[in-house]
Amino acid sequence: MMYEESISEMHNTKLIFCFLANSQLGLTLEAFLIKILEDNSYSYDFQRIVLDRLSDYDFTFSETEIQVIRKISEINPANIERLFNKKKVKKEVFFEKLSTNEDLSKAIASYCDRRIAESLKLLAGETVFWREKASEHPGMQSFVVEQEQLKSIFRFTRVPEGIQYTLEIEHGDLKLNLKQSGTKVISNQPGWLMHSGRISPLMDGTEGQKLIPFLSKDRIEVPDRLADNFLSAFLIKTTRRADVRFEGFAVVDEPAHRFAALSIAPDLDHNPILHLTFHYDTFVVDETYQADLLAQVSRNNEGSVIYRFQRDPEWEASRNKLLDKLGLHRIRPSWYHSKNEAAGIKTPDVLIHWLAEHTEQLGKLGFTVNAQWQNLDFLAEVPEVVTREMKREADWFDLFAVVRIAGMEIPFIKFKRHILGRNPRYTLPDGRIVLLPESWFIRYADLFEFSEDSNDRIRLHRQHQGLLNGHPLLSDDIAPRLKDEHKKIYTGNIGQEYPVPEGLQANLRSYQKKGFDWLCTMSENKLGACLADDMGLGKTLQVISLLQRLKEMRKVNSYATSSTGLQLDLFDEQPSTSLIVMAPSLVHNWEKELMRFAPDLKVKKHSGYRRTSLVSDINDADVLLTTYGVVRNDLDLLNQIEFNYVVLDESQLIKNMRSMSFQSVKKLNASNRIVLTGTPVENSLTDLWSQLTFLQPGLLGSYSYFRQEFVLPIEQHQDLQKLERLQKIIRPFILRRTKEEVAPELPIQTRTINFSAMDTEQLRVYEEQKSYYRNKILENINKEGIQKSQILILRGLTHLRKLAIHPVLFDAEFNGESAKFNDVIARLEVLRQQGRKVLLFSQFVKHLQLFRNEFTKANIPFSWLTGEVPQQNRGSVISEFEETEGFRAFLIQLRTGGSGLNLTKADCVFLLDPWWNPAAEEQAIARSHRIGQHQPVFVWRFITKETIEEKIMKLQERKSQLATDIISQSNPIARLSQEDLEELFS
Repeated sequence: MMYEESISEMHNTKLIFCFLANSQLGLTLEAFLIKILEDNSYSYDFQRIVLDRLSDYDFTFSETEIQVIRKISEINPANIERLFNKKKVKKEVFFEKLSTNEDLSKAIASYCDRRIAESLKLLAGETVFWREKASEHPGMQSFVVEQEQLKSIFRFTRVPEGIQYTLEIEHGDLKLNLKQSGTKVISNQPGWLMHSGRISPLMDGTEGQKLIPFLSKDRIEVPDRLADNFLSAFLIKTTRRADVRFEGFAVVDEPAHRFAALSIAPDLDHNPILHLTFHYDTFVVDETYQADLLAQVSRNNEGSVIYRFQRDPEWEASRNKLLDKLGLHRIRPSWYHSKNEAAGIKTPDVLIHWLAEHTEQLGKLGFTVNAQWQNLDFLAEVPEVVTREMKREADWFDLFAVVRIAGMEIPFIKFKRHILGRNPRYTLPDGRIVLLPESWFIRYADLFEFSEDSNDRIRLHRQHQGLLNGHPLLSDDIAPRLKDEHKKIYTGNIGQEYPVPEGLQANLRSYQKKGFDWLCTMSENKLGACLADDMGLGKTLQVISLLQRLKEMRKVNSYATSSTGLQLDLFDEQPSTSLIVMAPSLVHNWEKELMRFAPDLKVKKHSGYRRTSLVSDINDADVLLTTYGVVRNDLDLLNQIEFNYVVLDESQLIKNMRSMSFQSVKKLNASNRIVLTGTPVENSLTDLWSQLTFLQPGLLGSYSYFRQEFVLPIEQHQDLQKLERLQKIIRPFILRRTKEEVAPELPIQTRTINFSAMDTEQLRVYEEQKSYYRNKILENINKEGIQKSQILILRGLTHLRKLAIHPVLFDAEFNGESAKFNDVIARLEVLRQQGRKVLLFSQFVKHLQLFRNEFTKANIPFSWLTGEVPQQNRGSVISEFEETEGFRAFLIQLRTGGSGLNLTKADCVFLLDPWWNPAAEEQAIARSHRIGQHQPVFVWRFITKETIEEKIMKLQERKSQLATDIISQSNPIARLSQEDLEELFS
């Protein structure tokens, strides 16, 4: 305490910094406050400065002095022990063991070295002190810290025994004598040297340890056996600014070749990345290599050669910038990945694809590419497909195409298995592996899926000609030849017109005539035809025109045969009977239309309980009418007949490929096939598969292939490329026209949505059941999954729909009212006073029964058509409605009378309850808004507000694009997601 007080009383004190050699830590630096005596000498009254107590000293420290004191505090023994004593041994034991732990000693020495050098840099121009022992006065030996750097000149001379190595240190114009007493290396890197009362920094970043041997020697002798390694190691550790001079050596300072390379290498987790390396002749480095001088000593017949290349950081940085512009992502120094890298990628394929696509560009920029990975030699080159020849033989197209790669040409057919199996790795004859472009699996999969192998050629049936339309394989002069020769089977490119049959009792509209021409063209080409015109545009008439033409041509053929003995090839041995299959409700309509437009055709019905079981009773007809149910039951009988045409009306009825209807009709024997539908896609793209497979077997491949390649990508992922491919396949076989396109003369159609608000009691019952089903369904989905909850979901949706219509449909004891029912009755009363005819469609028979009961009580005239009406009675029901004058309501079950009926005397349509499929509603509207209708048509859709009906309508609007993109306007909900269900039951 007395000592501290004496210091505080000093009127003239000075701060000094003094070096001390520490036996454990090497060199340390300390700070002292020391009293200045009257003769300006230093008193023995001094105090060592502690950083944490600076405010206790009666002294004003400069900012620089504080920085130096802070550096000093970082290298005191206490701080060293705190930082490096990881095992937490006792302090005494830690310092005792430093001498035996070389790695730890080096780490501590480097740590202290940097801080001493930083302190000296701060003290440049000042005086510092040195003491050999802790007991010595700190102010006895002084040295000036200089800013001027000492220049190092290293000289290597080749002698017979090896190498002589000398060092010269220049201080300005003077050469220092390193062996002079008191010369010491103060720090290693950056190097500082104590000499002649000065402490000076070493120039060019020369390490201090390189001077130590010359503090006691003039030169170092390196034996010849160690000379090359010694010199290489020395040069590698010497910076590019060092002055190194050689005698007796050949020195190469510039590389003959310099380039950047990209190769595939493993990262720390052994996953592939792109590794950027820089090549200076035989030297290979990357960004992580810190030395800026590349050096090596080698020998040849003429002696030793020193290769000493300075790295070019600007050139190396420019290579990184080029890779960034090319689309690579730098994940760490020298490591890259493509910017579109898939998450969690574990294979090199993405990188090899990138290299292949950019190899040419990389080469022009001076990069080389190495695509080896785990002993596999990949070829970083994009293969090219070239078509050599295409031939048409009968019903087949033969294409000969080759793949050009690595100077070789390989028949394209050899890649079929890889493309269909989505295996991108193809082994070339020389053992290298080429990665097939991802686009090949999209572009060529259909071609191979639907082709047959024929030696080295791809053989494609003409039914798949749509795949060739605009296909990249058919370029230059091949594509135009295909188009000109076969374009007539494409929709809209009908090249030939056919005379309208003389016996047809109808004037075909222009679009109907084109449809008739198209059907004739498809018939001549032995291809199936899907006539998918909008409802109400006369698909029936177009088919009747074709059947009438067939009969008249048979008469011509019969006359030619009898008069010349020659038979026309077109109708040679063709059967005379055509079969039309339909829903029971359409039999009357077809019979009526055939009698009206083609009275010459002999028509028979094969339906009802009293139908024949004899082939002889039916095979003499021109046209045989039957139903899907009869085909299922009488397949053995019908299979005995070879039909000219099998026509499926409302072919969406066979959309379920597992149904007996589909399984039965596809077994029928026919020379030609036609399907008629206004809604080929109702619920999913899978609807298409069964209809077009009946029409043209093999057109869409197997069901599993079609679902995997088209349905899932298009419906779940909106894959536009798959959508375009599917369109190409089916386009030649489908003719589709909408009312807006071809029948502008149809009267205006006005659509109105009538929203009905529930009263208190209906709302209470509805909310109660909605809450119950919401909780039950979501709980079941969490336990069983959405697929196993389908029955419960359907039950819940159906119950809520009935409650929205009228709670009495759900609970017969309900005594309240239905807002919707009351609104419909009110609207009907207005139309009754106007004498209008009205069609009322509902999916629920019980819903229609509510109105039937009301109409009966109020003596309101009505007609009734549901599934319970016998088929033989339906014609009279329709006729009664059409022929009765004045107001009449027609109650129709949507499933029974939503298609095939012609009810143009009605100009008002009521859609009483919505469901997923708007196509079904469009079909219902088309019963009235069709060719033959001359009055404006008014359509009312009745929706109960804030119920599932309103949400179904919104969901329809959101999800109504798929079928339009493929073929038709209609698109129901193919699948409900959990989000959809939560919205419906919210």
